[in-house]
Amino acid sequence: MSLQAQRKLIEQLAPLVWQERQEEAARAAATHSREPTPWYFLNINHPVIKRLYLRFIRRSFNGAPLVAPPGDLDRVRFELSLLHPAVLRQLAQEYRAAGKL
Repeated sequence: MSLQAQRKLIEQLAPLVWQERQEEAARAAATHSREPTPWYFLNINHPVIKRLYLRFIRRSFNGAPLVAPPGDLDRVRFELSLLHPAVLRQLAQEYRAAGKL
């Protein structure tokens, strides 16, 4: 998968992943669940992830720095950018099968 195709796929997937997280949080709130909603895939405070995240913020996809503070959708894009292209394709396939992509 080319870098351009990977970035395009991330742009398509990020809003869907974020929407799923919001729906999960709403379900948890509606049922008064004590389990916290797992908003993110990665622990941003891990030293290696933190370095990668700071680099992502400085360069983003188009080479321009992100406006501070980055939004939730930017965070999802960052996390998706760390996934292997095969994983991105699998996520896209699942969203297509569900009629969301």
